[in-house]
Amino acid sequence: MITRQVVVATPIGLHARPAMVFCKAAAAQPAKVTIGTAEGSTADARSMLSVLGLGVRGGQEITLSADTGEHGAQASVDALAELLATDLDA
Repeated sequence: MITRQVVVATPIGLHARPAMVFCKAAAAQPAKVTIGTAEGSTADARSMLSVLGLGVRGGQEITLSADTGEHGAQASVDALAELLATDLDA
């Protein structure tokens, strides 16, 4: 399992527009990526409703993960981590 911790840079967190941008980027990745919170909740990063349901706030640390056996898993996790490290609402 490939995992990476990242702090969400968007001040309002993953709500509406930022979640849409994130989920669109996740859907374009070759590997299925999961987003998880410190509380233990997880969601498919491609599902906007699931991501919105996590209630991720700005400044919150989340975990992105992908199965090691999937093609492009490391690149997918890295790309999404870099995206979350920027303000998606700017």
